[in-house]
Amino acid sequence: MRALFALLLLCVGGGLSPLVWAQDSAVSQTPDVRMIFDVSGSMKANDPGNLRASALQLAATLLPSQSRGSVWTFGSKVRNPLPDGKVDAQWRRRARSLAPQLVDYQQFTDIEGVLRDATDASGGKRHVVLLTDGMVDLPGSGEEKRTRDTASRETLLTSLAPELASRDVVVHTIALSHNVDRELLERISQTTGGLAAVAETPAALLRAFLDVLERIVPSDQLPLEKGSFDVDDEVEGFNALLFHDEDAPEITLVGPDGERYTRDDHPDDMFWQSNPRYDLIRVPEPQEGEWHIEGPVGRDSRVSIESPLQLRSDTLPPTLYLGFDVPLDAWLAREGEILEGDTLPDDVRLRGELRGLDDETLASTSLKAGDDGHFTGTLSAPEEAGNARLVLNADSGSWQRERVQGVNVVTPVTATLNDDATQVTLEAQHPRLNVDNTQISVNLLGETLDVVPDGERTWQVALPEIDPEQSVPLDLDVSVTLDERTWSIALPALRLNPEARIGVSGADVDGDGPRAEALPDDDNAATQAEESGAREEGNLTALAGALWGKAGDEWQALRPHVEPYAKRPTTWAVFAALLLALVLLWRLRQRSRRRRHRRRREPQV
Repeated sequence: MRALFALLLLCVGGGLSPLVWAQDSAVSQTPDVRMIFDVSGSMKANDPGNLRASALQLAATLLPSQSRGSVWTFGSKVRNPLPDGKVDAQWRRRARSLAPQLVDYQQFTDIEGVLRDATDASGGKRHVVLLTDGMVDLPGSGEEKRTRDTASRETLLTSLAPELASRDVVVHTIALSHNVDRELLERISQTTGGLAAVAETPAALLRAFLDVLERIVPSDQLPLEKGSFDVDDEVEGFNALLFHDEDAPEITLVGPDGERYTRDDHPDDMFWQSNPRYDLIRVPEPQEGEWHIEGPVGRDSRVSIESPLQLRSDTLPPTLYLGFDVPLDAWLAREGEILEGDTLPDDVRLRGELRGLDDETLASTSLKAGDDGHFTGTLSAPEEAGNARLVLNADSGSWQRERVQGVNVVTPVTATLNDDATQVTLEAQHPRLNVDNTQISVNLLGETLDVVPDGERTWQVALPEIDPEQSVPLDLDVSVTLDERTWSIALPALRLNPEARIGVSGADVDGDGPRAEALPDDDNAATQAEESGAREEGNLTALAGALWGKAGDEWQALRPHVEPYAKRPTTWAVFAALLLALVLLWRLRQRSRRRRHRRRREPQV
């Protein structure tokens, strides 16, 4: 019921009286959260400012009192600097003192070992937050090391992750850096029902960590637009979490009556915690009206509230799939009772949105009210892979409520190229896909390759011998029939090159991203495709003709001025030199691109 506001009220330690903490039925009232931090040597470069310490401080602030928490670090060794215990003032102080241990760097990255140790103790539902910048990297050398690394990775996917899911352990993963084994982290999170978040830069680490924490402890929020938010008469308190740059000027909070509050000048009952990257402000019994924030307000800032009027929903899925719609179900509640009939405001409207991390709206839909007080709707299928946010918004004109949950959008089928580049394994990731309802087409340089089912949810594709000097795209198209509906999904091309170090599927980053579209269920589909192709061909022909005609007109106008220069030998010498320079530049660029393809680890399909 109290969500994030109550968590902050409980967490500031010692000086505040405890409250009863309640929230969605899907979330444990006393969550067990185990935070795992990678301290391998590469973190020195990928997190030079040790923002992991700020993330840990944020978590120590947001975790509710009487919940359980622990902190783990790992590289070649697994350590537990803060053992499992109840989250109280002493636990928070110890958590905030761990910053030096997060820069006690080690070699190697034993992901399997730390997940086993951190989840070894029995208990109820447990949430594990794993932050890493690398891939499975165990001690050893040569072929023996490669064998150990591969075996450990396979164990994580096929054995440990399913086992954790059966024990009610949810693993949320945060990938930091481009070298991370993103496919591994995503599949561990999908299997266990957790969120797979990506922090492309150290500055994005706090955002990713907060998205995971809000998965564990969801909250109602007020929309924050251009540094302003409206507090209605049902809000009993709010918490403003305001992100900013490290050297940003001081923030000022301005109430509806014009009263100004700062970090060093605010009432005793107002809590204000300042961090180089964020400010956290708790205001009990706030004045009704529009509040303003003067100073920098980062994109991921938010205002969570305590109120008897709440926006609720079924647990929003942490993983969405390209090409598949997202059903939504939400309702309003007061003190836990669903509002319906006469108790539901006449002017209330509910919407669902999928937003990018830059707050761009990717898809939206209105939710329709039912007789039972539930509002339902369907969000159109996401078109791009990556992290995003599902947003539910309720608006009655006199008040607003928002519920925001981080999600990860992935392709429904992944592709893995074997070590000697002779075979591709395709595996269904969407839980409802199998060899009976999914057809896959694979094309290599105009040749259609055989796709052979290998089990209930996997396929094998044998590859012909290819020129080792060429980087060749393998085109993958998926057709899925579910609930009397057929979908066509074009996955990114898989680059084939025996010299490239591709251990997992690689996307053709020079081409377009994944595309998904619904197919008509009648026999006109082929005809429409042919007509569309003919129209495109005709359009291209017309465009080429128009350009040629335009070029001819321009030549006639320029001809008298150009012909005298064309008779001079120096003109042709300069022209030949320029042409030779362009050819050399093009060849150098092609060689550089081939080397880059060979070096990089391709992203997941």
